[in-house]
Amino acid sequence: MHSENEIIHGIAEIMPMAPQLFLDYDGTLVPIIKHPEINQADSDLLKLIATLDCRLETYIVTGREVKDIVEFLGDYNIIGLHGSVFHISGETIVIPKFNMYTDLFKRIYTENLYLEKRFPGLKMYNKTGGVMFHLGNIRSSQYFSLIHKIANFLACRYKLDLYCGIDIMELRIPHVNKGNAIRSTRNRNRPAIIIGDDNTDEDSFIANPDAITIKVGEEETHARFSIYYESVRPLLWKLIKIL
Repeated sequence: MHSENEIIHGIAEIMPMAPQLFLDYDGTLVPIIKHPEINQADSDLLKLIATLDCRLETYIVTGREVKDIVEFLGDYNIIGLHGSVFHISGETIVIPKFNMYTDLFKRIYTENLYLEKRFPGLKMYNKTGGVMFHLGNIRSSQYFSLIHKIANFLACRYKLDLYCGIDIMELRIPHVNKGNAIRSTRNRNRPAIIIGDDNTDEDSFIANPDAITIKVGEEETHARFSIYYESVRPLLWKLIKIL
């Protein structure tokens, strides 16, 4: 793990070039919790993001729907559903064929909602651009493997990507990821700072090797730096001080 001062030293070197800032939400700005639908920002985070956004070109890059981040955090630049939806300067743009996939995910969700009763503790979410199986409240280890088999079958049947993360499995639009989304958003003449905690954020690190990339957590990573979750907000407040 790296110290806040070590990372800040690297960031300070690129500040004169007006870097763009890309931040994950769950697991980076707020903790991972058992009920993600209530994971709203606290007053300190609201103040932090508002201050950052006034001083840097800031983006929230998330697997959530844009409306979730607007509700929890505010109306900022948001790259939602892993890069399926771009909400920039108040305008929302979706990728090609997005509406086709939203119809498909709605059908998959409706047809498989019975799994919540079959596997107590399972919670399913229709994310518009994906279907998520939340496993955080499941107590039987046997259920995990069975749900994975079902999710993998659905992914193969409908030619979707299957992502497995912390307490979740998610059916996603193929070939869409945070790394490509950030690359398409970046001004290539400016540096970038990218912070995230999950496997989806590894795509961001890999696709943007020239950026200052920061992994939240101790897992193996392609990021240049690693920090603990508890250090993220102090790091961002220090960043504000050097602006």
